[in-house]
Parts: sequence; structure tokens; C-alpha cells
Amino acid sequence: MKRGDEKLVVPKDCVLWCHRQPYAEAVLDDYAEVDLDKWNRQLEVLRIPARVYAVNADGRQIETGVGHIRRGDLDAASTTLDLGPDPALNRLYLCAAWLRAHPDRGGYRRFLDVRDPHDGHHPLDLIARALDACKAEPALVHTGAFRTWSGWPVAPGVGHSLMSLYCWAVHGTKPDRPQLLDKFSAASMIRYGWMEDGGASQFSVRTYARYSNLIHRWAGQAGTKPEIVELWLNRDWHRRLDRSVRHDDLALW
Repeated sequence: MKRGDEKLVVPKDCVLWCHRQPYAEAVLDDYAEVDLDKWNRQLEVLRIPARVYAVNADGRQIETGVGHIRRGDLDAASTTLDLGPDPALNRLYLCAAWLRAHPDRGGYRRFLDVRDPHDGHHPLDLIARALDACKAEPALVHTGAFRTWSGWPVAPGVGHSLMSLYCWAVHGTKPDRPQLLDKFSAASMIRYGWMEDGGASQFSVRTYARYSNLIHRWAGQAGTKPEIVELWLNRDWHRRLDRSVRHDDLALW
């Protein structure tokens, strides 16, 4: 922990707000509306062996049309969606679709292309190794000399926010579960005294670990779940700016 992090106390407004939020509804049921045809058509064009699934109004799994993806569906322990016998790549694109379509998150301007541009024979080997690294122990938020690698796993096209969300999805049973690295939440955290330069896209793994660990500390102080604290940080940023993300203005695909 960097000097000064241990002195930060969870804001009182955060405590009051968090105590009124049921985890299942505020976090797990937080959904995004996704155009499945758009995602799956592009995956087919790029010959990426993945599919994005969602549920319709009847709760039935679909892969065409417009569907809803809950944040709880991203969790590897969820049984709502059948992602197949080898779900890693499907889960990554499920996380990407939720992140891209969610009105309060940063989203993606370009389509997520995970192929290695330098390996035409095995273009998916690099992303497969990255996803294995994300799932392995120690988790991404655990830094130290025990690591056999440094920095973020090399994953073509995958930004820090998406990688953190994927890590959240595959480490659901851990008490220090990696938290979603959201640029708006990080900006709010800095406003409340966290000392860090640069935006979330520039965070090192060590900085991300500090961010995630502070969210856990504040959750402990507030007597709530860390995901609720991160959600408050995100909403506090939007509330102060009195705006929401305009995805239509950002879309390039």
C-alpha cells in the first residue's frame, strides 16, 4: 500500500448511499441492452471463435436480436447463460458487450479485436495465455516478488477496464476480489484524496491493485460490498458533472 492510502476514510455520503443499496439489485441486476447481431456479425467477419449471448424479455438465452446482459451474468459461477465447454473467450466478449453498452461506463470506441497481428498462424494464442493469467492465482491485484510476470498480461485490444472486469468475473469467490477499474470511479477516488497521476488507462498493475484494495478498505469501513462502493464512486462522478456517457457520439463501429 502506498504511503497515504491507509489514511483515507470512506466519504460519509458514500456510507449513507451504500446502506440503501441491495447488492443483488444494484450490482448483479445492473444490466445493459446489447445488439447481439452487431457483435456476432463482426465476430464472424473477423473469424474470431466467440459468441455474445444475452437473455430476452422471457429470460430465454438468445444470440440474435437485442437482449439484456446483467452484470451477474458475467460471473463464472452464474448459470443464466451457457457459454459452452470452453467459455473463456465468450466470457471476455460478454464482459466487453456489457461494458460497451452500459450507459454509465466508459465503453469501447472500436470493436474488440483480440487477434495477434504478428502471428497469422496462431492469432489467438496470445489472448488465450492472457486469459489464463487473469484466472490463475495469485490474482491480478496481488503484487510482489512472487510473480513470474510483471505488468498487465499481453492481450491484444483488451484495455485495463475490460481486463479488470474479466478478473472480477472469474474470481467471484475471493474475499479480495479484483474490482472493476472504471475511469469515472478512479477520477472520483482522486477527488476524495487518493494520490495518483494519470487516468485509469495509464494505471500499472501495482496502481490498479492500490485502487482495488482501497475500494475493499472503504467497503469494510462502510459495512458494505466493494462493488457497491465502486458503483457509488461512478455515480458520484456522473452526478457532479450532471451528465452520462453518450455512446452514440463515441461509436466507431
